[in-house]
Amino acid sequence: MAPDVDEAADELYGLHPDEFVPRRTELVKAAKAEKASDVAKALGALRKPSLGAWLANVLARESPDEVGALEELGGQLRSAQESLSGDALRALTRQRRELVGALVARARKLAREDGVGVGDSVARDLENTIAAALADPAAARAFAAGRLTTALEPGVGFEGGSTPARSGGGARRRPPPRGSSSRPAPPRQEPGPDGPDDDAEDEAERAHAREAADRAVERAREERDDAMRAAERARSRAGQAEADHTEAAEAVASLRERLERAEAQEAATQEALDTARQAAEEAETAADEARRALDQAEAERADLE
Repeated sequence: MAPDVDEAADELYGLHPDEFVPRRTELVKAAKAEKASDVAKALGALRKPSLGAWLANVLARESPDEVGALEELGGQLRSAQESLSGDALRALTRQRRELVGALVARARKLAREDGVGVGDSVARDLENTIAAALADPAAARAFAAGRLTTALEPGVGFEGGSTPARSGGGARRRPPPRGSSSRPAPPRQEPGPDGPDDDAEDEAERAHAREAADRAVERAREERDDAMRAAERARSRAGQAEADHTEAAEAVASLRERLERAEAQEAATQEALDTARQAAEEAETAADEARRALDQAEAERADLE
Protein backbone atom coordinates (compact mmCIF):
# COMPACT_ATOMS: atom_id res chain seq x y z
CA MET A 1 0.00 0.00 0.00
CA ALA A 2 1.27 3.46 -0.89
CA PRO A 3 2.18 5.73 2.03
CA ASP A 4 -0.48 8.17 3.23
CA VAL A 5 0.74 11.69 2.45
CA ASP A 6 -0.44 13.24 5.73
CA GLU A 7 0.96 10.44 7.86
CA ALA A 8 4.23 10.53 5.93
CA ALA A 9 4.48 14.32 6.33
CA ASP A 10 3.86 14.01 10.06
CA GLU A 11 6.64 11.46 10.27
CA LEU A 12 9.10 13.38 8.11
CA TYR A 13 8.72 16.70 9.94
CA GLY A 14 9.34 14.95 13.22
CA LEU A 15 12.75 13.78 11.99
CA HIS A 16 16.07 15.58 12.29
CA PRO A 17 16.95 17.37 9.03
CA ASP A 18 19.83 14.94 8.43
CA GLU A 19 17.32 12.06 8.39
CA PHE A 20 14.68 13.86 6.34
CA VAL A 21 15.92 13.34 2.77
CA PRO A 22 16.83 9.63 3.12
CA ARG A 23 13.46 8.86 4.68
CA ARG A 24 11.60 10.93 2.08
CA THR A 25 13.40 9.02 -0.65
CA GLU A 26 12.29 5.72 0.89
CA LEU A 27 8.68 6.89 1.02
CA VAL A 28 8.78 8.15 -2.57
CA LYS A 29 10.16 4.80 -3.73
CA ALA A 30 7.45 2.97 -1.82
CA ALA A 31 4.78 5.09 -3.48
CA LYS A 32 6.28 4.50 -6.92
CA ALA A 33 6.39 0.78 -6.25
CA GLU A 34 2.64 0.96 -5.66
CA LYS A 35 2.20 2.95 -8.92
CA ALA A 36 0.93 5.91 -6.85
CA SER A 37 2.59 8.64 -8.90
CA ASP A 38 0.52 11.47 -7.34
CA VAL A 39 1.56 10.37 -3.86
CA ALA A 40 5.19 10.07 -4.95
CA LYS A 41 5.06 13.58 -6.44
CA ALA A 42 3.44 15.03 -3.31
CA LEU A 43 6.01 13.38 -1.05
CA GLY A 44 8.89 14.45 -3.28
CA ALA A 45 7.69 18.05 -3.04
CA LEU A 46 8.01 18.10 0.76
CA ARG A 47 10.93 20.36 1.64
CA LYS A 48 13.67 19.56 4.10
CA PRO A 49 13.30 21.74 7.22
CA SER A 50 16.00 24.04 8.50
CA LEU A 51 17.42 23.27 11.91
CA GLY A 52 15.38 26.10 13.44
CA ALA A 53 12.21 24.83 11.76
CA TRP A 54 12.94 21.27 12.94
CA LEU A 55 13.33 22.53 16.51
CA ALA A 56 9.96 24.33 16.24
CA ASN A 57 8.34 21.18 14.83
CA VAL A 58 9.73 19.10 17.70
CA LEU A 59 8.36 21.61 20.19
CA ALA A 60 4.92 21.54 18.51
CA ARG A 61 4.85 17.74 18.87
CA GLU A 62 6.14 17.51 22.42
CA SER A 63 4.43 20.59 23.91
CA PRO A 64 1.23 20.95 21.83
CA ASP A 65 -0.79 22.69 24.54
CA GLU A 66 1.82 25.40 25.11
CA VAL A 67 2.33 25.99 21.38
CA GLY A 68 -1.41 25.93 20.78
CA ALA A 69 -1.83 28.67 23.42
CA LEU A 70 0.28 31.12 21.38
CA GLU A 71 -2.60 32.10 19.09
CA GLU A 72 -4.87 33.01 22.01
CA LEU A 73 -2.11 34.86 23.88
CA GLY A 74 -1.21 36.80 20.74
CA GLY A 75 -4.85 37.83 20.34
CA GLN A 76 -4.93 39.03 23.94
CA LEU A 77 -1.75 41.03 23.42
CA ARG A 78 -3.14 42.71 20.30
CA SER A 79 -6.41 43.53 22.07
CA ALA A 80 -4.54 45.03 25.03
CA GLN A 81 -2.37 47.07 22.68
CA GLU A 82 -5.35 48.35 20.68
CA SER A 83 -7.23 49.31 23.83
CA LEU A 84 -4.08 50.90 25.31
CA SER A 85 -4.71 48.99 28.54
CA GLY A 86 -1.37 49.55 30.25
CA ASP A 87 -1.85 47.16 33.15
CA ALA A 88 -3.19 44.36 30.95
CA LEU A 89 -0.45 44.91 28.39
CA ARG A 90 2.30 44.79 31.02
CA ALA A 91 0.87 41.61 32.54
CA LEU A 92 0.52 39.92 29.16
CA THR A 93 3.97 41.07 28.05
CA ARG A 94 5.44 39.51 31.20
CA GLN A 95 3.46 36.33 30.47
CA ARG A 96 4.73 36.41 26.88
CA ARG A 97 8.37 36.74 28.00
CA GLU A 98 8.00 33.89 30.47
CA LEU A 99 6.30 31.67 27.89
CA VAL A 100 8.93 32.32 25.21
CA GLY A 101 11.74 31.60 27.67
CA ALA A 102 10.05 28.41 28.86
CA LEU A 103 9.41 27.17 25.31
CA VAL A 104 12.97 27.82 24.17
CA ALA A 105 14.33 26.06 27.27
CA ARG A 106 11.97 23.13 26.66
CA ALA A 107 13.10 22.90 23.01
CA ARG A 108 16.77 22.96 23.98
CA LYS A 109 16.14 20.10 26.43
CA LEU A 110 14.32 18.05 23.77
CA ALA A 111 17.19 18.63 21.34
CA ARG A 112 19.76 17.54 23.94
CA GLU A 113 17.75 14.35 24.50
CA ASP A 114 18.15 13.70 20.77
CA GLY A 115 21.88 14.36 21.04
CA VAL A 116 21.61 17.69 19.20
CA GLY A 117 23.18 20.89 20.52
CA VAL A 118 21.26 24.11 19.91
CA GLY A 119 23.39 27.14 19.14
CA ASP A 120 22.39 30.75 19.71
CA SER A 121 21.40 31.31 16.06
CA VAL A 122 19.03 28.32 16.09
CA ALA A 123 17.58 29.47 19.41
CA ARG A 124 16.99 32.92 17.88
CA ASP A 125 15.21 31.26 14.95
CA LEU A 126 12.90 29.57 17.42
CA GLU A 127 12.35 32.83 19.33
CA ASN A 128 11.47 34.55 16.04
CA THR A 129 9.06 31.75 15.17
CA ILE A 130 7.34 32.10 18.55
CA ALA A 131 7.19 35.90 18.12
CA ALA A 132 5.67 35.45 14.66
CA ALA A 133 3.07 33.06 16.09
CA LEU A 134 2.14 35.67 18.70
CA ALA A 135 1.85 38.37 16.02
CA ASP A 136 -0.06 36.45 13.35
CA PRO A 137 -2.82 33.83 13.88
CA ALA A 138 -1.93 32.14 10.58
CA ALA A 139 1.69 31.78 11.70
CA ALA A 140 0.50 30.40 15.05
CA ARG A 141 -1.56 27.73 13.27
CA ALA A 142 1.34 26.84 10.96
CA PHE A 143 3.65 26.51 13.98
CA ALA A 144 1.13 24.33 15.84
CA ALA A 145 0.77 22.04 12.81
CA GLY A 146 4.42 21.01 13.25
CA ARG A 147 5.40 21.04 9.57
CA LEU A 148 7.49 24.18 9.20
CA THR A 149 10.30 24.12 6.65
CA THR A 150 11.83 27.48 7.63
CA ALA A 151 11.78 29.57 10.77
CA LEU A 152 9.12 32.29 10.80
CA GLU A 153 9.94 35.97 11.06
CA PRO A 154 7.76 38.38 13.07
CA GLY A 155 6.56 41.64 11.55
CA VAL A 156 6.51 45.07 13.22
CA GLY A 157 4.36 45.23 16.34
CA PHE A 158 1.62 42.80 17.22
CA GLU A 159 -0.66 43.88 14.37
CA GLY A 160 2.04 44.03 11.77
CA GLY A 161 1.82 40.35 10.88
CA SER A 162 4.64 37.99 10.00
CA THR A 163 6.29 36.63 6.92
CA PRO A 164 4.24 33.95 5.15
CA ALA A 165 4.58 30.63 6.93
CA ARG A 166 6.38 27.99 4.86
CA SER A 167 5.30 24.54 5.89
CA GLY A 168 5.03 21.05 4.55
CA GLY A 169 1.36 21.51 3.66
CA GLY A 170 -1.45 19.17 4.56
CA ALA A 171 -4.28 19.53 7.06
CA ARG A 172 -3.85 22.04 9.86
CA ARG A 173 -4.24 19.58 12.73
CA ARG A 174 -2.29 18.83 15.87
CA PRO A 175 0.82 16.82 14.86
CA PRO A 176 1.44 13.47 16.53
CA PRO A 177 4.29 13.08 19.01
CA ARG A 178 7.54 11.97 17.46
CA GLY A 179 7.85 8.26 16.95
CA SER A 180 4.08 7.68 16.99
CA SER A 181 3.61 6.68 13.33
CA SER A 182 0.56 4.45 13.07
CA ARG A 183 2.02 2.28 10.32
CA PRO A 184 5.40 0.60 9.86
CA ALA A 185 7.75 2.48 7.62
CA PRO A 186 9.43 0.79 4.65
CA PRO A 187 12.95 -0.51 5.35
CA ARG A 188 15.51 2.27 5.34
CA GLN A 189 17.71 2.37 2.24
CA GLU A 190 20.26 4.72 0.82
CA PRO A 191 18.85 7.11 -1.80
CA GLY A 192 18.88 5.51 -5.20
CA PRO A 193 18.40 6.62 -8.78
CA ASP A 194 14.62 6.31 -8.38
CA GLY A 195 14.52 9.18 -5.83
CA PRO A 196 13.58 12.73 -6.76
CA ASP A 197 16.01 14.02 -9.38
CA ASP A 198 17.52 17.48 -9.51
CA ASP A 199 14.90 18.73 -11.97
CA ALA A 200 12.07 17.66 -9.66
CA GLU A 201 13.85 19.30 -6.73
CA ASP A 202 14.29 22.54 -8.72
CA GLU A 203 10.67 22.50 -9.88
CA ALA A 204 9.44 21.94 -6.34
CA GLU A 205 11.61 24.83 -5.14
CA ARG A 206 10.20 27.04 -7.90
CA ALA A 207 6.67 25.98 -6.97
CA HIS A 208 7.28 26.90 -3.34
CA ALA A 209 8.81 30.21 -4.43
CA ARG A 210 5.77 30.94 -6.61
CA GLU A 211 3.44 30.09 -3.72
CA ALA A 212 5.40 32.39 -1.42
CA ALA A 213 5.32 35.14 -4.05
CA ASP A 214 1.57 34.67 -4.51
CA ARG A 215 1.06 34.95 -0.76
CA ALA A 216 3.25 38.05 -0.65
CA VAL A 217 1.28 39.66 -3.50
CA GLU A 218 -2.02 38.81 -1.83
CA ARG A 219 -0.80 40.21 1.48
CA ALA A 220 0.44 43.37 -0.30
CA ARG A 221 -2.94 43.76 -1.99
CA GLU A 222 -4.74 43.41 1.32
CA GLU A 223 -2.42 45.96 2.91
CA ARG A 224 -2.95 48.31 -0.05
CA ASP A 225 -6.73 47.98 0.23
CA ASP A 226 -6.54 48.58 3.98
CA ALA A 227 -4.36 51.64 3.40
CA MET A 228 -6.74 52.98 0.74
CA ARG A 229 -9.72 52.54 3.07
CA ALA A 230 -7.80 54.23 5.88
CA ALA A 231 -6.88 57.11 3.55
CA GLU A 232 -10.51 57.49 2.48
CA ARG A 233 -11.61 57.61 6.12
CA ALA A 234 -8.89 60.18 6.83
CA ARG A 235 -10.00 62.30 3.85
CA SER A 236 -13.59 62.12 5.06
CA ARG A 237 -12.55 63.19 8.55
CA ALA A 238 -10.43 66.02 7.10
CA GLY A 239 -13.37 67.22 4.98
CA GLN A 240 -15.69 67.21 7.99
CA ALA A 241 -13.06 69.05 10.05
CA GLU A 242 -12.68 71.65 7.30
CA ALA A 243 -16.46 72.15 7.16
CA ASP A 244 -16.60 72.49 10.94
CA HIS A 245 -13.74 75.01 10.84
CA THR A 246 -15.49 77.04 8.12
CA GLU A 247 -18.71 77.07 10.11
CA ALA A 248 -16.88 78.17 13.26
CA ALA A 249 -14.99 80.89 11.36
CA GLU A 250 -18.26 82.20 9.92
CA ALA A 251 -19.80 82.23 13.40
CA VAL A 252 -16.79 84.15 14.75
CA ALA A 253 -17.02 86.66 11.89
CA SER A 254 -20.73 87.13 12.55
CA LEU A 255 -20.11 87.66 16.25
CA ARG A 256 -17.33 90.13 15.50
CA GLU A 257 -19.63 92.08 13.15
CA ARG A 258 -22.37 92.17 15.79
CA LEU A 259 -19.83 93.26 18.40
CA GLU A 260 -18.59 96.07 16.15
CA ARG A 261 -22.18 97.27 15.57
CA ALA A 262 -22.90 97.10 19.30
CA GLU A 263 -19.72 99.03 20.07
CA ALA A 264 -20.65 101.72 17.50
CA GLN A 265 -24.17 101.94 18.94
CA GLU A 266 -22.77 102.19 22.45
CA ALA A 267 -20.46 105.02 21.34
CA ALA A 268 -23.36 106.89 19.70
CA THR A 269 -25.62 106.53 22.74
CA GLN A 270 -22.76 107.65 24.99
CA GLU A 271 -22.36 110.80 22.88
CA ALA A 272 -26.11 111.48 22.99
CA LEU A 273 -26.08 110.96 26.75
CA ASP A 274 -23.24 113.45 27.18
CA THR A 275 -25.07 116.01 25.04
CA ALA A 276 -28.31 115.53 26.96
CA ARG A 277 -26.52 115.90 30.27
CA GLN A 278 -24.88 119.14 29.10
CA ALA A 279 -28.23 120.50 27.87
CA ALA A 280 -29.83 119.60 31.19
CA GLU A 281 -27.10 121.41 33.08
CA GLU A 282 -27.51 124.52 30.88
CA ALA A 283 -31.31 124.46 31.33
CA GLU A 284 -30.89 124.15 35.09
CA THR A 285 -28.57 127.17 35.10
CA ALA A 286 -31.07 129.19 33.03
CA ALA A 287 -33.89 128.22 35.39
CA ASP A 288 -31.86 129.37 38.37
CA GLU A 289 -31.20 132.74 36.68
CA ALA A 290 -34.89 133.09 35.83
CA ARG A 291 -35.87 132.36 39.44
CA ARG A 292 -33.43 135.01 40.71
CA ALA A 293 -34.73 137.59 38.21
CA LEU A 294 -38.32 136.87 39.30
CA ASP A 295 -37.38 137.24 42.93
CA GLN A 296 -35.75 140.64 42.21
CA ALA A 297 -38.72 141.89 40.21
CA GLU A 298 -41.15 140.94 42.96
CA ALA A 299 -38.98 142.71 45.51
CA GLU A 300 -38.83 145.93 43.45
CA ARG A 301 -42.62 145.90 43.01
CA ALA A 302 -43.07 145.51 46.73
CA ASP A 303 -40.90 148.58 47.34
CA LEU A 304 -43.16 150.69 45.07
CA GLU A 305 -46.24 149.82 47.02
